[in-house]
Amino acid sequence: MLENLVIENFAIIEKIDLQFEDGMTVLTGETGAGKSIIIGALLLLTGGRASSEMVRHGSKKAILQAVFSITTNQSLLTLLSQHGIEADDGQMIIYRELNHNGRSVIRINGVLINLKTLSIIGRQLVDIQGQNDTQQLLNVDEHIQLLDAFGGDMLLQVKSAYQSEFLEFRAITQRIRKIQTSQQEMTQRLDLLQFQQQELMEADLSLNEENDLLDARGKLLNYKKIADRLQNTQFALNGEQTGAIDLLAEAMHELQEIAAYDNTYAELAKTIADSYYTAQEVGRDVDEQIGALTYDESELLRIEERLQLIHGLERKYGTTVADVLAFQEKVNAELATLVDDSFNVDKLQVKQNSLRQSLRQKAMRLREVRQQVARQLEQDVNQQLSDLLMTGSEFAVHFEPIEGFISSGSDSVEFYVQTNIGEGMAPLVKIASGGETARLMLALKTTFAKQQHIISIVFDEADTGVSGRVAQAIAKKMLTIAADSQVFAITHLPQVAAAATHHFLIAKTTEHDRTITQVSSLDESGRERAIAMMLSGDKVSKTALANAKDLRRQYTKDATK
Repeated sequence: MLENLVIENFAIIEKIDLQFEDGMTVLTGETGAGKSIIIGALLLLTGGRASSEMVRHGSKKAILQAVFSITTNQSLLTLLSQHGIEADDGQMIIYRELNHNGRSVIRINGVLINLKTLSIIGRQLVDIQGQNDTQQLLNVDEHIQLLDAFGGDMLLQVKSAYQSEFLEFRAITQRIRKIQTSQQEMTQRLDLLQFQQQELMEADLSLNEENDLLDARGKLLNYKKIADRLQNTQFALNGEQTGAIDLLAEAMHELQEIAAYDNTYAELAKTIADSYYTAQEVGRDVDEQIGALTYDESELLRIEERLQLIHGLERKYGTTVADVLAFQEKVNAELATLVDDSFNVDKLQVKQNSLRQSLRQKAMRLREVRQQVARQLEQDVNQQLSDLLMTGSEFAVHFEPIEGFISSGSDSVEFYVQTNIGEGMAPLVKIASGGETARLMLALKTTFAKQQHIISIVFDEADTGVSGRVAQAIAKKMLTIAADSQVFAITHLPQVAAAATHHFLIAKTTEHDRTITQVSSLDESGRERAIAMMLSGDKVSKTALANAKDLRRQYTKDATK
């Protein structure tokens, strides 16, 4: 629920800080006192567009802040998490700052967000319904969603089964269409891929091949230099008179002669011995390298040709052999897709027809379940209309079959109403205006309140144009909605004001040549006087006060039953 609302320097409001509770809250006061401004601030805090003109004259910025308790609203907590907003304590604080230069700052729990995100989140927070603002209920595209939500889990399961198969049917249909409309392009693509696959297959590249070939080519191109250096190394190690191995042997012998006299001499002798044996091994290895060293001009030519092929493929398909091999895998994968059985349009069409028949059955089942739910919805709404004393009014859910299939089924759904006997049913979007519309919207809102999971519902003078018994009926319906959602009502009807759980009085005063809006939370005595003023005007008569007390007693008594 909405727990707290702070408004500073907004329109004619200098500063108010309101604390709210659950149940039904009414805001009353004279026209122009600022009641709708408060609702306007709430609208901005849930995604409405702002303008610099909303900033109070003479102020640099307006500040709006709302605190919502969302502990039990798991879907909203999940939505916040998806946008990187933490609400571990189950509380959400929306802060919006409007600057006189037109800039706006929006934060939720300290996280900076944009207006689009606020609007998405705000749709689950507050539904503002006024004489000209019926939102979802007058949006034909939303009617099928409202019907499905009313149907609950049973309808949802049938709908999910249909949608799962619909996605498969749509995918195969799109594939057939793509093949049929771009056959030439796909054939050219197939030819190119087959050429690339054949070229890469014949090349038969291996990952480290290029480096190995470069090493081998380097040896062949530097054959003479390598041979000379190996011969020089061999001569240095095994020269006829001063070879390094013979000199090491002589040094080893000399140190071994004195090793017994001192451990240091023994260690030196051992080190020289290790070097002597290592030099001998190196000498043997050098001999083997000299023996293995050959120059093959044909091998050099083969290596050059192979490297040229590899470099050519790298220019075409990647900068390294690894890139070329990765490209080859992509070619093979795409070819596999194009040449497998699914490329055969005839086979795809057979599968499409099979899916079409199955989907038609699921669509018919979905229609049957929806029609069952629609009958229950009609019964519930018509009962609400009866409770609201709308004699002769009737609500119906109209189904219109459509050609083919869409994600929601094979029907369009629209709400129809008849507001007077003999007028006939007409689309909800074409109903009359005024109190009749308000009561119809209230009947629908009462029916859908649980399914929509809206935290707070605002009725902005939605009871205009009615009085007497009808006003009492409206008050009771608002109380019914308040059992599931927090309700706010701006009203001029004493019956509605008397029924509310909480009552705020909005008054406009002038201080230092400036208009100021003040909001007071009324106790029982204050409520009775405010209701009496609604009955008789500024001068509260004893009769009006007695009537106000009677109204309060009546609703207080009803609430305790």
